[in-house]
Amino acid sequence: MRSAPPPPDLVGYTQEAAGEILAAAGWQVGETLETHPPRRRLSGPRRVVRQRVDEAGRIALVVCGERSEDARV
Repeated sequence: MRSAPPPPDLVGYTQEAAGEILAAAGWQVGETLETHPPRRRLSGPRRVVRQRVDEAGRIALVVCGERSEDARV
């Protein structure tokens, strides 16, 4: 585990920007999960809604689209 400064707070950033910020801070992106509301898909840029440091010392992200699609799943 890391004893260095904590990772930057990425909540609200796009998935792409979060990756760039982490790389600049010396962290690696680990697992990335996508979430969406029940029975609805979301599209558009993916934004970080949660983050944590995983067992390997990488940053695991949960991302969600920011626009609702009309079609129900």
